[in-house]
Amino acid sequence: MRSFIACLIFLACFLFLGVEGYAQEKDPASQLREMKSAQDSLTLQNPAEKIYVQLDKSIYTPGDTLWFKAYLFNAPTLNLSAKSGIMYVSIVTDSNVMVKKQRLPVEKGLSWGNISLKDIPAGTYTLIAYTQWLQNFSQDCFFRKQFTVADDTGCNWLANYTCSSVMADNKEQAHVKLLLSDIYKANVAGKPVQLSVLKGRRQLYRQAIQTDEKGLIDITFKLPAKPGDIRIVAGDGAGNHVNIPLNFNRPQDADVQFMPEGGELIAGLPAHVGFKAIGLDGKGINVSGAVLDHEKQVVANFESEHLGMGSFNLPVVNTGENYTAKVTLPGGAIREFTLPDVKKEGIGLNVINPPNEDSVKVLLSATDKIARSGESYFLIGKAREIICYGAMVDFKNGTSISQKINKKLFPSGITHFLLLDKNNKPLNERLIFINRHDNLHLNINADKMAYNLRDSIALHISAQDALGNPLRGNFSMAVTDDAQVHQDSLSNENIVTRMLLTSELKGFVEQPNYYLIANNSQAKEALDNLLLTQGWVSYNWPDGKDNPGYAAETETAVKGRVINVFNKPVKQTKVQLFSKSPVVVTDTLTDKDGRFAFRNLPLADTPAYFIKTAKNFNVGIVMDDAPPPVLLASAGPTPMPWYVSNDTTLFNSLKNNRIRQNLADNLPADTKALKEVKITAKKIVKGSQNLNGAGNADLAFDEGDMVKAGKKSLLNFLEQHVPNLKWGTLTKQYNLRFALQDKSKDEISAIFQFVPIPPTPTIPWYLIDNKPMMLIVDGISFGSVIKVMSLNEPNGNDIKSYLESNTAEDVKGIEVNSSSKYSWEYFWRYILEDWKHSLNPAQIAFVEITTRSGKGPAIGHTPGAYLYKPLALSVPSRFYRPRYLPDNTNKHTPDLRSTIHWEPNVTTGADGKATISFYTADKPSTYTYILEGTNMDGSVGYTYGKIKVTGNTNP
Repeated sequence: MRSFIACLIFLACFLFLGVEGYAQEKDPASQLREMKSAQDSLTLQNPAEKIYVQLDKSIYTPGDTLWFKAYLFNAPTLNLSAKSGIMYVSIVTDSNVMVKKQRLPVEKGLSWGNISLKDIPAGTYTLIAYTQWLQNFSQDCFFRKQFTVADDTGCNWLANYTCSSVMADNKEQAHVKLLLSDIYKANVAGKPVQLSVLKGRRQLYRQAIQTDEKGLIDITFKLPAKPGDIRIVAGDGAGNHVNIPLNFNRPQDADVQFMPEGGELIAGLPAHVGFKAIGLDGKGINVSGAVLDHEKQVVANFESEHLGMGSFNLPVVNTGENYTAKVTLPGGAIREFTLPDVKKEGIGLNVINPPNEDSVKVLLSATDKIARSGESYFLIGKAREIICYGAMVDFKNGTSISQKINKKLFPSGITHFLLLDKNNKPLNERLIFINRHDNLHLNINADKMAYNLRDSIALHISAQDALGNPLRGNFSMAVTDDAQVHQDSLSNENIVTRMLLTSELKGFVEQPNYYLIANNSQAKEALDNLLLTQGWVSYNWPDGKDNPGYAAETETAVKGRVINVFNKPVKQTKVQLFSKSPVVVTDTLTDKDGRFAFRNLPLADTPAYFIKTAKNFNVGIVMDDAPPPVLLASAGPTPMPWYVSNDTTLFNSLKNNRIRQNLADNLPADTKALKEVKITAKKIVKGSQNLNGAGNADLAFDEGDMVKAGKKSLLNFLEQHVPNLKWGTLTKQYNLRFALQDKSKDEISAIFQFVPIPPTPTIPWYLIDNKPMMLIVDGISFGSVIKVMSLNEPNGNDIKSYLESNTAEDVKGIEVNSSSKYSWEYFWRYILEDWKHSLNPAQIAFVEITTRSGKGPAIGHTPGAYLYKPLALSVPSRFYRPRYLPDNTNKHTPDLRSTIHWEPNVTTGADGKATISFYTADKPSTYTYILEGTNMDGSVGYTYGKIKVTGNTNP
């Protein structure tokens, strides 16, 4: 915060400085002041928000609970934001299907909660946090954190493997060595195994094979051109099996990118070039090589230094040159990559940032033609979207300019140096990291060196600023068992790396904490290479957006507008709100803009409000809810399943989880229960218009399923429950067979006289098992309500919009008829006679939806009334804290916690101190504690440490 204030003071002084020698039509000094004032004003008036969420851990087991604490910061200042009072936390699968969503209250920039993972299957997920206000900016600004739910019921064996690709007879083959063991890590030796290699649903290889005396299998098979989504399924036919995704990091799949500092290679100027090499899995790979000119002469050598990144210098870039890099990849393969094209004219930007000096040096170099032009430029230093340094420069005295700039002008974090022309168009940009060493200093002291089992632990927290002064702050702490949870201090993002580094970088940053905690020259050089090579995220107000498209949600209120048939506001009309649970009856008047608001409503688990106006003729109610964003999962690499990576800590956690489940089911602790098989009666959807009879379908979901799904959209429900549902395309002719089925042949012919057929006859549509999905609602084809008569061409977006705008609780059930057995009757009822000869029932999937009203899809709202069902506010549960008395009265119940303690709201007083206490569990181990948070006024802090737990029983 002090850095930010210093920045503003400098600029206030700068605006009064005169610039000698400039008396042009438009004074450049005035232009710079105007630019600075306009951009900073827009940033401060419409500040973005930065979110950080601490999770108790990153890997969970079935039935676990995910605990989290959210910090909502003002992006320019990093003080806690007061803009939004509501935030959203969603869980999304790796295929971008949302499985959980919470709406949380935010107070003074803080929120916390928990999410049950009981009904979430094993897999990799992304937790996404955002506010409605943050939707005005890029989705890159949303917080994303990848986590895993691991289960041991799907695989009975463990596996380790190596894979490589080799050329044989001009064909590429995969060579895989596979080691199998059971869950107790005993080799599956000398056993017959049925082995299949699959790519998606296509089988590439199948063989009955026997493991050797060590449990090894060695196979070779033909590798397809695109080796993604390949897996091995191995089993013994007696219930033991394993499903192994293969990761082929082939040389031809590696990607090496070269990025000149400042943006471009300029002829006649020196160049500093960064590079980044990644494998197919998205992680950095070590490479080396040489840069060659068009005569194949070596002009520079290079070698990666950390995670595939590095840099090198070209003393002079030659005019008309085409540079290539000859790169040696892991395993010795050599590939050539082209460097960016050389520009004939331009300006080079080079920033030197010595870690132990108080200034940065900015070097500008121009070609002769540019230098002789006499143009002036603006050199800008910008941090957190605020201009902290500005100067006018020109090349009147030569072809190079050197500026020395004090680091105290900038806050800690990423600083952007930009060179702009007189029209404010960016010509060059370079990112550097400035560390003012002003983060919070957090210290934790335990009251003992080591602890017994079921012993009481007291951790004493001390928070200080950079000068050693105690301070008030708000923090969150997670304590986990190292035997069950692997906490990687380098790879795991924390509040400091998020706020100062990764939040302003686009894409996946591997080992983010390495760049900030490793106090050595290699780490500082690696950080500079990271900023030289990796793109960045802008928190700036979007260009051309005068007003926010999404208002900040400041409170939990029911808001809307009353409008007439001409979309004009209806002012000073009475609006009533009714609720059954809890019982609420209240009313208000609309204002001059027709707006109304109901505030201070009691919390409800499943809120449902009936809103009614005094006028019920030619008026409508429009709620203020903004459309939710389409959320995308994390771009980071997908981790290997635990049974492939043989993660011992996760193995222990799964074993303990199984013991807990067995004890709950009164089974012996060391039993491995078989996966539950449910035998259920046919589900009946009440009121269904199913042509086969209610419940007679390939898939049927009844009212109980709908109630359980709650406020999930119908689209979200179908994506989660209907296998092989995907968004694809149809030919126009195929599409119109469904959308126009309710029209006569003459009507269709008339429409085609006016509707042009585009050159590319494909239309977006939903497919089930690659069959077009036809939607039937209460026995009425959805195609019959599409606006064909207005000549708007129907397509899958109409279906998508309908499914997104209605929730599971709006319907009684859904039946999917995709096989010939169940689609036959629908085919003859809903497909036009003239087109039946070219189609058959097996080519179409019919989805029958039964609504609560039973009146089909084209139901209008009752005039002057609205049933409003917002997403309920989530109320956090309290983390279970066992309390062990000296007599250990509950010693027969094993304590197998993996998260030993979770404390979301640790507050230090004026003395900077706080104490946290909890009990150890039942096994000797080492615990890791992680504490992070903020002083709420612009500084953040993070620390971690270890606690030793011996095998002694607490006396």
